[in-house]
Amino acid sequence: MSRWMGNTQVLAEQAAQYRELAGRGDLPGLSRAVMRAACANGSMTGVGAENMELLRQLPDGDRLELAGLWAHWYAHVEDDWSAEEFRRDREHLRGELLLTASGIARGLAGNLLAAERREMLLPLRDQFLVWSTHRIWELADAEIAAGRVPDAAVLAAFRRTGAAAHLPGFRRTQAAANGAEPGMRDLLARFPGPVLNPGEPWADLAMKDAAAAGAPWQRLLEHPAPATAGAPSAKWLRTASALLDAAGREEARRALVRWLDAARLDRTFPLLGHPHLPFDVNAGFDPYNAQVLRGLAWMLSLLPPGPDTVHALAGLVETSLEHRSQDAPRSPRVAEAGIVALALLEDGAARAELETFSGWVTHKGVSRCLDRALARV
Repeated sequence: MSRWMGNTQVLAEQAAQYRELAGRGDLPGLSRAVMRAACANGSMTGVGAENMELLRQLPDGDRLELAGLWAHWYAHVEDDWSAEEFRRDREHLRGELLLTASGIARGLAGNLLAAERREMLLPLRDQFLVWSTHRIWELADAEIAAGRVPDAAVLAAFRRTGAAAHLPGFRRTQAAANGAEPGMRDLLARFPGPVLNPGEPWADLAMKDAAAAGAPWQRLLEHPAPATAGAPSAKWLRTASALLDAAGREEARRALVRWLDAARLDRTFPLLGHPHLPFDVNAGFDPYNAQVLRGLAWMLSLLPPGPDTVHALAGLVETSLEHRSQDAPRSPRVAEAGIVALALLEDGAARAELETFSGWVTHKGVSRCLDRALARV
């Protein structure tokens, strides 16, 4: 029994069984058939997205009855459990009962198992990434549908997981698998919350400034650097330039300098790592926020340089290359964004900083970025 079920024929056979049981009105039989399938399919598949949609098309009364059966079962699983039938331990079965009941009742009975969902989501507030092998994002989806938005720190854990799926050192982990799941990405598109993850001084300052200055400033923070781009495209630059015009170029320049300067400060509250990540998760930038930070560095290069512009960008590069966790720089990708921004300035002072960096930087990727930057200015 794997975590994923890739056999669509099996899922189709399960759907046919559900239709037959629902057609006969045998909801107790349907409840056990669904749970047997969910446990057999694996924790990352469960009932399956298409089969959950099928169950949600049942009459509202049937949906509520099924959800009630699973909720009762969840509360009494110690008394009604069979290893032979489900071939899973009690905690796995309880996880599937909570997920499936929450899914089928979504939009109908938002208070059903609400306390249990919140209890399951609460530990994510302190997690760097989401390592659960169950589809825990579905619980957040049910809470949002019920009009209760989970804590911003819970959203932050989901966001970091989605961002980390593309980073070296994460790709073969369970967290990366979670981050790549379409269901979790769909949730992130709907999850209301602050534009940045809280807990980094620069991000907290940026959100505070944007809240005071209004919508144009908020939109600056909603224009991150693309995760896989090494330099801004012409389209990205046009959009950024328009956003800076709307915010006010000189006011934006002063704010961007403040935010980049604050990037050197440590997190305001620590996060928990994981045995699969052999480094201090609090030593680097939040991987979700880092894409915005990279974009802000690029934006600063579009503004008329002030006496502190080059200093702010060079400081960001230095901060990003600090070895705060064993031998790993804090964020080579953010360092590269600062280098690209210095090159875009086409300024003598900026070139001098780039030449200084080329004399001591040893990270291969950053060194290549420096070579390209020096060839440009």
